[in-house]
Amino acid sequence: MNPRERVRDTKTEIHRAAVELFSSQGYDKTSLREIAERVGITKASLYYHYSSKQDLLRAIVGTFLDDIFEVLARSDELPWSPEAERELLGAYVDVVIQHRSTGPALLRDIAAVLAAFGDDLDALIAQSRRFQLWLAGPNPTPADRLRAAAAVETVGAAMSTELDLGVTDAEIRAVLLDAATAILSRRGTPVSLPGDR
Repeated sequence: MNPRERVRDTKTEIHRAAVELFSSQGYDKTSLREIAERVGITKASLYYHYSSKQDLLRAIVGTFLDDIFEVLARSDELPWSPEAERELLGAYVDVVIQHRSTGPALLRDIAAVLAAFGDDLDALIAQSRRFQLWLAGPNPTPADRLRAAAAVETVGAAMSTELDLGVTDAEIRAVLLDAATAILSRRGTPVSLPGDR
């Protein structure tokens, strides 16, 4: 085979086309025929890879959920320390960046994702709460727990933006990690309410 010939990775092309269409017009309004046409294959060929649109959604989103769950679960075994916090937060940022193209599809059609994953999402939510509690540090105050949740949501902002920022993944990682650790660095700081003197 000529080394210049490109070996077609049909599954990757199907995933890319599906994410683009799900993000732009929604899961419900996207047909398998449209995805097949975008890839340049027949609908029958698409069925060879995925038995249904929900099966395709599970394949796309499932990889992200598996990767994020694996990172979150590490907090169950790893004692908290500033170094461990930065390491695990960095791993979380890496997964979010790696899967950020999936974000708009996830957010736009959360009902479809819930229907496709059900109990798996319940387990992920429970694990995410344990991760946030771990990020809050030893003996956290309610404000520290809220800060930990805010740090995680800050990283999640990369999943919700469709902007072409014109920056590298390394730059995105640095900004998100900096923003999340800035929030966590306020741990233990008393909260001042308006009107306090």
